[in-house]
Amino acid sequence: MAIYRDYTAEQQRVLRASLEAAAVAVSAASPGRGEETVSEGFTAAEYILGSQADHVDSPLITSVLVELEARVKGESAFPDFVVVSSQPDARASALQTLRTVVTLLDTTATPDEAAHYKGWLLQIATVTAGAGKEDQGFLGRGGVMINDTERAALHEIATILGIEA
Repeated sequence: MAIYRDYTAEQQRVLRASLEAAAVAVSAASPGRGEETVSEGFTAAEYILGSQADHVDSPLITSVLVELEARVKGESAFPDFVVVSSQPDARASALQTLRTVVTLLDTTATPDEAAHYKGWLLQIATVTAGAGKEDQGFLGRGGVMINDTERAALHEIATILGIEA
């Protein structure tokens, strides 16, 4: 059983960064209007911080969430999701972070813990993808909750995480 404090400072950074990377990888794949990106970032953060009850059987996830909550209470600023997801290399960087966390989990956590954490990352990406209407027309008419580009990004994320999609 691994918990957050069992990891080195760099490994802890990777664990934390992987949460944002899961959201950024899907958001940056299909950049939309600013409101959509804000909605995606807010929804991802809300899901992450509100998901503790869903993961009580995972000490690793629970301990990461405890650390995030401590950071929020300590008023540590989270990066601006719109800025992070709109960087020219945002998607590539996010996917690389996901590859790095997969290696970390596969070498340090039990197979069950690693699978649970990877599933959580995919759920973060999925929640992010469904956060705002994409491909809207004039005055926000039409659109879909998850477009083909986001579906492809979710498939790519699942592949990196080693999850059948």
